[in-house]
Amino acid sequence: MQVALITDLGAITEECARVAESIGISLTVLPPDSGGWQSASLILLGEDVREAPATDRADTILVVLNDDEPSSTWAKAAHLGVDQLAVLPAAAEWLSGRMIAAVEPPGAPGTTVGVVAGCGGAGASVLACALARRAGADHSTVLVDADPLGGGLDLVLGAEAVPGPRWTDLSASRGQLRPSALADALPRHDGLALLSWGRDDTVDLDPDVFDDFLAAAGQAFDLVIVDLPRHAPPQWTRRCHHVLLVSPARVRSAVASSQVAKRLSQAHPDVRLVVRETGPGGLDAELLADSIGLSLAGSIRDDRGLSAAVDRGEGIPGGAHLGRLVDRLLGEWVE
Repeated sequence: MQVALITDLGAITEECARVAESIGISLTVLPPDSGGWQSASLILLGEDVREAPATDRADTILVVLNDDEPSSTWAKAAHLGVDQLAVLPAAAEWLSGRMIAAVEPPGAPGTTVGVVAGCGGAGASVLACALARRAGADHSTVLVDADPLGGGLDLVLGAEAVPGPRWTDLSASRGQLRPSALADALPRHDGLALLSWGRDDTVDLDPDVFDDFLAAAGQAFDLVIVDLPRHAPPQWTRRCHHVLLVSPARVRSAVASSQVAKRLSQAHPDVRLVVRETGPGGLDAELLADSIGLSLAGSIRDDRGLSAAVDRGEGIPGGAHLGRLVDRLLGEWVE
């Protein structure tokens, strides 16, 4: 038992059980003045409880319904020696977060890497997929498609037919996400967890849903690779440990990438450039990085068979040049 509710009040029991059920957590209900709560890491007290359990190892929260007299409620909490209060149903999301923390205590989060295209067709999606696919061989990894207008990373991987939730499903569920449940529910392609968009999705990504997902993913996985849109809010960029900007080695692409770089650098101290070489007449990678004002993370070459392979549903080919860059970057981020 990890979450115990002490009460005889049916209405409070129903509200707390609804919160617990929404996140897949078992709730043990005990009558006041009884034992059985000693193994709980979170204890919820109904407002009918007259004396709180004497414990120094479990968090304790007083739960009330529709608080019309806040002063008397806090006086009740003070009498019980409790400094946390949940007024339901308004505090249901906060309470679900406390339940999740009790069942799955948060640890050091995994590494989150954002990949951003400096312009359309830069190759950011290919790089994100290559990073995630290579990392997934040795580390628990999730690939996150945060761009609803990007065409879908599942198509790049050849995984569009893999069943499982998409962003719309998470947006509809709302509320806190339990890390272990998230890891079990996400679609898998060759062992790699993936969150992308459904073909009929038309909604924009809610910032709160995105934040809740990244928080849970950081607890559930060693590495989180996010394909970020160029118009992503600054707070999304700040959620990443590292950010890569991908730009083709062409003048117009470089101008567009320079504008994106300024925006990203205002929100994050570690933005580096990956240059996609474009053959004869292309800009030098080091010169391009200097002109944009970013340090050069590396370069990738055009793969003539890439578009055809993606169109055939075969995923991205494993080019040796791309693989060397991916291995070097992953060596910097994860052990």
